[in-house]
Amino acid sequence: PDYDQPSWPEGFCINTRPLPSGRPTYSTMLACCKGAYGGQVSGKCLSMLPSPPTTSPTSTGGLAVYYPDYDGQSSWALGTCINDSPLPSGRPFHTTKVACCQQNYGGQVSDACMCDASGICYSCNCGSESERIAANCTLTCS
Repeated sequence: PDYDQPSWPEGFCINTRPLPSGRPTYSTMLACCKGAYGGQVSGKCLSMLPSPPTTSPTSTGGLAVYYPDYDGQSSWALGTCINDSPLPSGRPFHTTKVACCQQNYGGQVSDACMCDASGICYSCNCGSESERIAANCTLTCS
């Protein structure tokens, strides 16, 4: 994090040497933005990334990041991750839908999130047997 900026909303991550004393380090610039500036409404840190995600719709139909859809489901057990715009303030986000599911819905018995992210062949909880057969899944479900 570049703590020399005038305020947290204007903060962003840097990768310069020498490393200033006492600063946390991260493996990537994205990890730094998530760790040091997660929830930053201004989006300054993310905008400084080499390939920044956008909060406006993209040609693929959504944001370049995924976040847990706490508003769309009645329970955590059925929750999934989405990339709808705008990104809610303070919501954790991930570069892939699978990573979002693993971090936010790990241990979900229904596998709802991972079924949505990985497809019907992810587990026996995804779709019906006839749907898995039609999709040529190699799962053996009993």
